[in-house]
Amino acid sequence: MTPVALTIAGSDPSGSSGLQADLPTFAAFDVHAISVITVATAQDSLGVHAFHQLPTDLVTAQLDRLLDDLAPRATKTGLLRAVDVIELVAERSAGGRLGALIVDPVMVDSAGRPIVEPPAIEAYRELASDATLLTPNRWEAELLTGMTFPDDDPTAAVEPLRALGCDVVVMTGGRGSADAVTDLAITANEVIYLSSPRVGTQAIRGTGCTFSAAAAAGLARGASATEAVHGAHQFVNQQLSRTTALQLGAGRPGVPHGIDCAAR
Repeated sequence: MTPVALTIAGSDPSGSSGLQADLPTFAAFDVHAISVITVATAQDSLGVHAFHQLPTDLVTAQLDRLLDDLAPRATKTGLLRAVDVIELVAERSAGGRLGALIVDPVMVDSAGRPIVEPPAIEAYRELASDATLLTPNRWEAELLTGMTFPDDDPTAAVEPLRALGCDVVVMTGGRGSADAVTDLAITANEVIYLSSPRVGTQAIRGTGCTFSAAAAAGLARGASATEAVHGAHQFVNQQLSRTTALQLGAGRPGVPHGIDCAAR
């Protein structure tokens, strides 16, 4: 039977992040994609210009109709933003209806500025404790832990992130040298450094969404959490190395979704 994976996320009409990054990533892993939209945005390669939070009752209706009919083996979250929506996901996960839960805690904009209020940060902490995998970038990791991590010592994040109670945490964000980027994967027993060649000189849009979606697809296909993390890292690196990141607009380039993206 074809595995099913669910994404609960916002929409990016420019095609580089959000639902539009998750769906082709699921397809690349031969996983049937189902989706719940939480936020509609006016967005291009330059940034997010406006957004509309869908009413919680509509998000709930989308989610429950899907769960009554289909059984996802894994669910990933993207932009949830509203406390009620974060709590909705936590409730359905606690009820065992979402499969393995991958939380990409979208809480900051591209400049690292918070886009959620403190109650949402606390709700994300609660959600993280029930997750199989948590994939914050550095700014989000600092919001979740209430700490600031030094640039020259990423290991300072290890114990605070472990304390969130998630099985595996991957702090993404492209640390490393001028030639390589390194993400930090943290389990109960080890710290894994995930390094890959740096592509270009700009931050690339959609890498975090693509990473978490690829990890969700791996979990849906039966991989362990650490296997899914390694597979997601390899997939993102593979996508970026197949072609240069897409420079289709006037802003930052994006991950080349759908371009020769066989993951299997």
